[in-house]
Amino acid sequence: MKNNQLIINGELLLLCERLEMARFLHVYLQHLFRQGAVLPPLQLLNYHSLEQLPALSKQLMLIPGSDAVRRLIVFADAQNAIEERGNLITRVRRSAYFKKREHCAHFFFPGRPANRRWRQGYLEDLLLDTLRVDSSDGCEYHNLRNMAQEYLIGVQNCRRAYAWEAAQESSNDASYKFTNFSKHLLHTYLAGTEKFVGCDIAEAARLGAFDLEHKLFAGLKRCLLAGNDEKV
Repeated sequence: MKNNQLIINGELLLLCERLEMARFLHVYLQHLFRQGAVLPPLQLLNYHSLEQLPALSKQLMLIPGSDAVRRLIVFADAQNAIEERGNLITRVRRSAYFKKREHCAHFFFPGRPANRRWRQGYLEDLLLDTLRVDSSDGCEYHNLRNMAQEYLIGVQNCRRAYAWEAAQESSNDASYKFTNFSKHLLHTYLAGTEKFVGCDIAEAARLGAFDLEHKLFAGLKRCLLAGNDEKV
């Protein structure tokens, strides 16, 4: 990212690990605004991967408008390395730019239940858990989801067989597995519906595929509205 290509124009800066995350958060924020939520002028910024966050933290102070940022929230996937990822964000939050903000927090998807630790996984895990049962018009929800999962497991098995045949890899090698299985499952499920076929997750959210009032969104809503400092 070149700092002369960006101007920051919000008091609240939301840093998102990937574009799908930023687009979904945009839709979720619109939902909160329709519910009467009040937030200061805000801006969403995609920083592409957690490994790039330290470099971005050094660039932020050089971007026009960055001095106006009062609150800053980092959004990332927990994946299966919550402690390692949490430590990286903690180090970034100690950097010069972050320390000068009035409030700085971070939030891991898929979130965490009240008074519990973060769940491992991805944004898509949260979305799968909050899919509306009536999202699969023309096909029973559980049947479609099970078929989508069985299909992807079959694809993984084919990938495993091909990898073993091509490279004589050990049968214990997990490189054939999808890194984010839930992402593939969600998109395969949506592709089997009438209303959401061809949609990305933001479009599906805008069209009502997910229950945005589900209790699993409580932590995200609290982080955005109340500025709670979510910690690992």
